[in-house]
Amino acid sequence: MAKKQRSLRFEMPFAMTDPVLVNPEVGITHASRRGSKHSFTTDTTLLDSPDHRLLRAGIVLAHRVTNGLGEWYLDAPGWGPWLPSDRAEPLGAAGDLSEEFASLVRPFRRSAALGPVAAISNRRVEWNLLGNDGVTLARVRDEQLELRRGGLVTARFREITVLPRQEMARPQIDHVVEALLASGGAQVERFPVLVERIGAPATGLTDFRGPFTRGDDMSLEGFVSWLFARRLDAVMRADLTLRSGQSDDMDLLRHELAEYRGEVRSLAFALEPAWRELLEHELDLVLNGLASRTVHQLGDEYFDVLDSLVMGARAPKLGNLSQQRALTVLRQQATSVASILFDRARSLTMTSHEDRWQGTLAAAQQMTTLAHTNRVLFGKQAKRLEESLGEVVEQLRLAQMPPGVGEPSVDLEWDPVTAFQEGRRYERRRQECTTARRAFIEQWSEHERRMRKVQQKAEKLADERRRGKGSKR
Repeated sequence: MAKKQRSLRFEMPFAMTDPVLVNPEVGITHASRRGSKHSFTTDTTLLDSPDHRLLRAGIVLAHRVTNGLGEWYLDAPGWGPWLPSDRAEPLGAAGDLSEEFASLVRPFRRSAALGPVAAISNRRVEWNLLGNDGVTLARVRDEQLELRRGGLVTARFREITVLPRQEMARPQIDHVVEALLASGGAQVERFPVLVERIGAPATGLTDFRGPFTRGDDMSLEGFVSWLFARRLDAVMRADLTLRSGQSDDMDLLRHELAEYRGEVRSLAFALEPAWRELLEHELDLVLNGLASRTVHQLGDEYFDVLDSLVMGARAPKLGNLSQQRALTVLRQQATSVASILFDRARSLTMTSHEDRWQGTLAAAQQMTTLAHTNRVLFGKQAKRLEESLGEVVEQLRLAQMPPGVGEPSVDLEWDPVTAFQEGRRYERRRQECTTARRAFIEQWSEHERRMRKVQQKAEKLADERRRGKGSKR
């Protein structure tokens, strides 16, 4: 099988006359212009936010007019299988952006307004170079592009691509190359992509860089940035799975947002208080309203959460611990929280005040969320600790008297049957609480022994990493 010829690319002077590529002496006898499917004029208006969030994420959303026919265009090759690549939709009667395209790009633009940011006119002409007996030797694509921003022409480009076929001989290729160079062209390996043509801010960093390499010597700021970038990636995957119609299970998104809520709670000691409170408030609003909505009905409060994740992945707001080693800080915090839990649990008795039992439950829950976050650093040891804490938290929950359950008040309007039922309910719940408290007190020493054993292994692992060079994840 003959080897496939490599495409040749040339940047040309915009206003040059068409180069002469026909040369019967080398066997290129004439050129034939290809039909309207390949030779046309396109006017494209790019839509984006003022800071070019879509383009920075590798997404092109545009209104396009080709030979007088309008259409909406969406191209997001890096976001498959959720977003399409090189897809056009006919212009509707109202001319508005299609609901599908608007929904698919919404998590990328979030609450920012969409508007025209650039316009590109492209005059494309394609030719076939023919040899003896009408054999097609190569296809030549000549594109003249004019870029406008704010109504002003900011740049003009001309790009010629030659696609030789197997029938094209080396002397014929050399002639075409020499003719284009003689016309003022410059041969290049590739043409600049769209964002390079447009320039800043389209060339800025994407908001969705995805999970990046994590090292054991990473600072706390670097670790939190890595953690939030990983969570942002997971939230976007869940969101786009729903928006693209691949699933209608909102639990996919609810799970990822709940995980984010737990990570924020576990890092409460390190995050700036005002920022942490804002994150918790936004997440609570979204999680509380998620059950009654589809992904297409999510409002600004949800996109505020996405904005906070983008900010957290880029530059989390931390206190004075930000530049300390994450492994050391999280280890110290785990030790501190464990000490509080152990002290509170050991001091509990059957007659301890309700506040003491509630405080112990809060400490166990805080230690659980921290252990969950620490899984990425301490692996199976953090997982084992989280499993042990799960039993402790469940016992402590059973040992709490639910709000509103106390001695039944005297209600003169109760009939005898209702009064009897309320009394039985109170006695039954109090007995359950008493049984749970007794079981917790009896079993606590074993719980503590197991958790201390796991903690010691985790601390040994941390010491080994501290002395080593630091592994990568």
